[in-house]
Amino acid sequence: MKVGLLMVFQNFSDRISDTEVYKRDIGLASLAEDFGFDTLGGVEHHFSNYSMLPDNMDFLGFMAARTSRIKLLTGAVILPWWKDPMRVVEKMIMLDHFSEGRALFGIGCGLARREYETFGIDMNEARERFAEAAELILKGLETGVVEADGKYYKQKRTEIRPRPYASFEDRFYCVASSVDSLEVCARLGGKMMCFAQKPWEMMLPHFDLYRSKFQEYRNCSAPPPVCVDFLCCDESSDRAEELARDHMSNYFITVMDHYEMMGDHFKTVKGYGDYAANVDLLKEAGKSGAANDFVNVNTWGTPNQILEKLEKRRQSIGEFDLTVQISYGGMSGENARRGMELFARKVLPEIQSWGRSA
Repeated sequence: MKVGLLMVFQNFSDRISDTEVYKRDIGLASLAEDFGFDTLGGVEHHFSNYSMLPDNMDFLGFMAARTSRIKLLTGAVILPWWKDPMRVVEKMIMLDHFSEGRALFGIGCGLARREYETFGIDMNEARERFAEAAELILKGLETGVVEADGKYYKQKRTEIRPRPYASFEDRFYCVASSVDSLEVCARLGGKMMCFAQKPWEMMLPHFDLYRSKFQEYRNCSAPPPVCVDFLCCDESSDRAEELARDHMSNYFITVMDHYEMMGDHFKTVKGYGDYAANVDLLKEAGKSGAANDFVNVNTWGTPNQILEKLEKRRQSIGEFDLTVQISYGGMSGENARRGMELFARKVLPEIQSWGRSA
């Protein structure tokens, strides 16, 4: 099992300065390689304290200079927000040169209406823009040439310099929590990333659909999906639960607000049917009930409890890779580091030793 760390850069309720957020999260990210994580990633979000990382490629370029072995994952570049996909090709190739081939290219479609509106992009175009940009960028990363004459993107044939460091064919990831994104992910040969959102055993049909679509499009078996969890690890079961109930719930409330998860707009926006189907369920559960459910599906407890939970998940959904988030919802830097270090000492070596099924 490959295990990654994903940085969010959240300033929950503006409790500290943005400068302190960056100092805290860069400090934690700088520990990932020495602690033994396989990948380090960053999200992309704009214009609010929900997540303050508007350019994850820049962040990873900075981290490339501070590390020597760890893989660097964009988790993810939200393609419809980049009006010029050629810039993404340039920036990813530069990151690959800076890191000497350690870059992993992860993409997503984006879900927040407020970010789409601020960028002046019609959310009804999101899925088509995402698919068109993905194909254009992936071709550019392979060939070093960008050329487009599509519905949304036009570009005369242009050679990118520096030329590609290496192929991204086996270094391509795609956030695919919905069926709409899953289809594009499988067709383009991406490694699926999926955030914790409901009991993992209930996600099995989603993973199975990805596997079958990948086989259909690529004529080979799909790589194991990546489960993206929030992590809280402590020697005390009670303290782990207390921290998780507090900070994971805090984070979930910001998710509900940032994405307007109970908003009826999902019912009319093209390509977001999966989210529209959940609106009424979330309204019925209420924010506090839904937050409690969210905590339950994430990863917290003592090292032994976490190992048991992850093994149970593996038995339920099959082989998977894991990416964890440790700084969120007002979690102090001290508590985040303590939990990360304990996880790295007592959980990480064990799950990294789990082999793939034959």
